[in-house]
Amino acid sequence: YLYRDEETDYRKRGYSRDRRSDLAQFVVCVAVNGKGWPVAWEIFPGNTADIQAFEQVIAKLRERFRIGRVIVVADRGMISQRAIKVLTDHEQAPFDYILGCRMRRQREVSEEVLCGGGRYSGVAPNLMVKEVRVGHRRYVVCFNPEEAQKDVAARDAILSKLEQIINHKGAKAVVGNKGYARFVKVRKGAVTIDQGAVKADSKFDGKFVLRTNTQLPSSEVATIYKSLWRVERTFRKEKSTLQVRPIFHHRDDTSIGHIVASFLALRLEVDLEQRLEQKGIKSSWLDLMRNLSQLQAVRISLDGTEYLIRTDFEGNAYHAFKASGVRPPARVTRL
Repeated sequence: YLYRDEETDYRKRGYSRDRRSDLAQFVVCVAVNGKGWPVAWEIFPGNTADIQAFEQVIAKLRERFRIGRVIVVADRGMISQRAIKVLTDHEQAPFDYILGCRMRRQREVSEEVLCGGGRYSGVAPNLMVKEVRVGHRRYVVCFNPEEAQKDVAARDAILSKLEQIINHKGAKAVVGNKGYARFVKVRKGAVTIDQGAVKADSKFDGKFVLRTNTQLPSSEVATIYKSLWRVERTFRKEKSTLQVRPIFHHRDDTSIGHIVASFLALRLEVDLEQRLEQKGIKSSWLDLMRNLSQLQAVRISLDGTEYLIRTDFEGNAYHAFKASGVRPPARVTRL
């Protein structure tokens, strides 16, 4: 979004994922391959609907890269309800899809899918899947034993704290607290832990549910969905690390140029990160940039000769030079 009142050909008000419908915006589309490498970008007017953006981007990608089959992979909160309706309510949907479900909010998922029978099959050390069908709708239930243990521990901690509050501070300290609300039962002013709610909550432990119209094996559906984090990571960087916002330009062409420059910077960032990962070096981008910014060259004069003295490498700054194929600066350089 942009802090501009007037609209232009590109700067339009539309569905805002940032909940800023009062501001005009651009719609930015980034295509990322399976390894997280940004391969293309498109910019549309801010009032472009999800489905329109999908159709136009995919048409261009098909032309450029000879892409045939398309599967839309998304979380329910990632695309608009209109787009979800178009994808799921028509037999001839425009694309195949794999959609993450809101387990607690969708009654069919919480009451039928999660309670369905069937055995899990292993996909990875911490991923098991099983297929459940409700009518013509196909769901894939995914289970992570490690995450399940974390969910149990987190709930036990909440219940322990809740019990202490009820015993020592009374009902008033609990009522209105959203973190405790789903586990309490209020009757005639008395607050107790709702054991039925606790048991019901346990069926969500370590699970996530996908809905798909593809004929892919359940294991492949889960694997494809898990790769969604690469796209989400890209957009988190695009909106935060690279500081696309705020955009101070007044014209469409200069605003788009600003976004394109950010995309090029994103490619450089992903490239360096992948090179570091290949060498087994783990470092957050913010830490790495902080380490590199502390690298300085100090000019000194000694006996009539000038030198540049490099400061010490901090953190993974040295590894960043080596991974990118750039020779690290010498400790002392005579001018």
